[in-house]
Amino acid sequence: MALETNVIYYGDNLEILRKYIPDESIDLIYLDPPWKSDQPYNIIFKEPTGEPSQAQIQAFDDTWHWTAETQRAYEEIIENAPSKDVVEMIKAFRNFLGRNDVMAYLTMMCIRLIELHRVLKETGTIYYHCDPTLSHYIKIMMDAIFGKEHFRNEIVWCYAGGGIPKRDFPRKHDIIFRYTKSQNYTYNPEYRPYSEGTLQRGRTRVKGKYWEKGLRPEGTPVNDWWTDIQPIHSPTDKERTGYPTQKPVALLERIIRVSSSEGDVVLDPFCGCGTTLIAAEKLKRKWIGIDITYLAVDVMKYRLRKEFPNIKFKVIGEPVA
Repeated sequence: MALETNVIYYGDNLEILRKYIPDESIDLIYLDPPWKSDQPYNIIFKEPTGEPSQAQIQAFDDTWHWTAETQRAYEEIIENAPSKDVVEMIKAFRNFLGRNDVMAYLTMMCIRLIELHRVLKETGTIYYHCDPTLSHYIKIMMDAIFGKEHFRNEIVWCYAGGGIPKRDFPRKHDIIFRYTKSQNYTYNPEYRPYSEGTLQRGRTRVKGKYWEKGLRPEGTPVNDWWTDIQPIHSPTDKERTGYPTQKPVALLERIIRVSSSEGDVVLDPFCGCGTTLIAAEKLKRKWIGIDITYLAVDVMKYRLRKEFPNIKFKVIGEPVA
């Protein structure tokens, strides 16, 4: 099976991964799976009638409730998981959580992460973007599937804006787990400008001493908490598509620059409005996007053609009239 790139797949990413994506064919995976908010994440735009898209609501609701499909996925993990650690992990989650929406989410993500591990190259990297309400479960799951020895970073993406709760500290960060498949992986350091105070001193501490020859011309390495990339809040933001979980292009550009090289293949199995594809195309990477909703596919096509008028890509599985 040959890998096609610069492709958008419409459909269930589990089926698409199994049907179209060969073993060890992907250099970099980024995923930001939807989870519950005040409204279904998959409602992007309304239908021409002005009503929310019922197809998208159904796609969301069916994914994160315990259903017969979830039970089948759970049983498949127990029977076919590639390691005993994964089986014991998912059993422990089930014993602790029971059959609820959180367990449904973890089960449906586990069976997909097993496939993502399969398609990732030995030199590849995966980034899992989540919010702190589930990150503790996801870290355990990633340890079991990718190996705790392949955990590289827990990146904390800090930002401002949005509402302020009255009875809690404001929740203003996301978690991004970075894992590799082996100890041999791509890593291109990213740098940021020195602070004004450091520039004024003209020196920085290195192993307890001052480096008197001056500062690095490229700046200081970006660490594992990112405060320099702002989310999309403003209705007038030029990137804004209306997709509730849309991430800024700058965030994906950093991830892609750090963990891939030109010509590498980037996969986003929960592609949403296509930000990963935009960033990959800008940085001269090949890409594959998957989403289960047709309106998301429409947004991806529109954004790609608007940003890159001469771009060529394929859509597979899209319904035709």
